[in-house]
Amino acid sequence: MLKLKSSIIVGIIALLAVNAQPQNAHESALTTLDYAEIEQLNAHYAHAIDSCADNGKEWANLFTSDGVFMYFTGKAEGREALTALAGSHHFCDLPRTPLTVRHININVMIEPSSGGAIGKSYVLFLRVGKDGRPGDIEEAGKYYDVYVTTSVGWRFKSRRYVRGLDLSLIPESELLHHPLPH
Repeated sequence: MLKLKSSIIVGIIALLAVNAQPQNAHESALTTLDYAEIEQLNAHYAHAIDSCADNGKEWANLFTSDGVFMYFTGKAEGREALTALAGSHHFCDLPRTPLTVRHININVMIEPSSGGAIGKSYVLFLRVGKDGRPGDIEEAGKYYDVYVTTSVGWRFKSRRYVRGLDLSLIPESELLHHPLPH
């Protein structure tokens, strides 16, 4: 009799726990594989932009066909505009070797969302040293991302780069968690 009562109590608690979860909790859960693939997307991003692979096409292909990259001077929207940005002189005219490292994307945080996932990370831009002199950190900022899964894997739906005083580019959702000082 005691085992039956215990089983009933455990069953009721389990039922209450399942019903207490948000209705979309199971829909927006990410698997371990999802997290790993999004981490790989972030790593591929830095390698593609630093190598100017296929004149910017490799980098642009990390976004959805209607993907958006927003930055301090504007935005590139759609595969053609993204390819043009990544293949521009700003990225492709830098000295290139197999050891060229310019973008360092670190501390990637990924959270499930109703449409896939969102993320944020820090980014450091290195200035390449010349004539044997060491390089240095040219700039630092933060990326705010929206990730979606597609037929070819996880892709950026949008990536927003915020640096220094570009406070207007910080997503409202971030400001709810980390308000700006008054």
